[in-house]
Formats: sequence, structure tokens, C-alpha cells
Amino acid sequence: MGIFERIKGIWRANQGDGTSVPKRTLTSLRVGDIVSYDLNDYTVEGVTTYRNGGQRKIGYVLFDGLHTRYMLVDDRETTRVQVFETLEARLEKPDEINHEMVFENVAYYEIARGESTVAVQGKSAFSQYDPVYWWLHQAQGGGLMLFEWQQGEIIIRVGQAIKPYEVNVLAGSE
Repeated sequence: MGIFERIKGIWRANQGDGTSVPKRTLTSLRVGDIVSYDLNDYTVEGVTTYRNGGQRKIGYVLFDGLHTRYMLVDDRETTRVQVFETLEARLEKPDEINHEMVFENVAYYEIARGESTVAVQGKSAFSQYDPVYWWLHQAQGGGLMLFEWQQGEIIIRVGQAIKPYEVNVLAGSE
């Protein structure tokens, strides 16, 4: 084999075989992708897409081997990201969600509410057959409390808004 054949072989090897993994963004994550946030690496275990008219939000179930987090992404004019921890606490019915809710001596006040249809992939607290009703509360210090109700079950999450650049994503598959 001549020198030119070796150079051609090296060049072809460096070009790859054409199978590249597409770049992921906060709005295009899939089950199996990796999310790095706050010095932890999480695997995306579930994707819930909320739709209300022309609006779309995406929720991701993240797991780092020990903790589960829920990341909610709202991509409109600017991208808003919120990271939550799901509480073990439960309410019996949505009528118990007041304008002011207190958790660990912090008062949270309702700032938004709505109804969405959902599509789910992987792990999710919801089924895609019934609407999800939600209430978002905020504390004076910026903390967030999210209530979600579907089919008689209320999920309660507490968390905070973060900047999109605080999250790094890595595709785990094509």
C-alpha cells in the first residue's frame, strides 16, 4: 500500500460513517438523553408534552440514580426553565388548592392556572387520555409550587426557575 492510499484511508476514517447524533435542545430531548444541571447528570426517563391551544410546554422526568427531578420547559419568545422536586404530600381534591398555599412555613401565591392535553413517552404521572389541570404558585423569594390534577390524583411539586444556560444536554440516542 502506497503512502497516498494510507493518507486516503486516514482521511476516510476521520470523516466518519455518516451516522451522527443530532444535537438536542431543551425542547427536543428524548428518553435516554442526558441532562447536566447543578453538578449532577440526569437521564431523561419520561417526556410529557402539554398543549393548550397553540401553547406548548414540555416536562421531563429526570433521574440521577438517587433523585428524581421534574424539569418544565416553556419555549415562547424566550425559553423558561423550571426544576421541581415532587412531594410525597397529597391533597384529596382540587378544591383544596387555594390562592395562597403554605409549605414549610413559606407562602406561595397563585400566578397562573390552566388546562392542557398531554402526550407522554416513558415515565409520566399522567395518561394521555384525560386533560391535566394545573395551578402555579410563587413565593416572594422566587420559589415555585406546581399543582397538577388528572383523574382524581394531585401531584405537588416545589422548585425554582433557572436559566437555560445552566442546563447542558447530550443526546443519548439518534
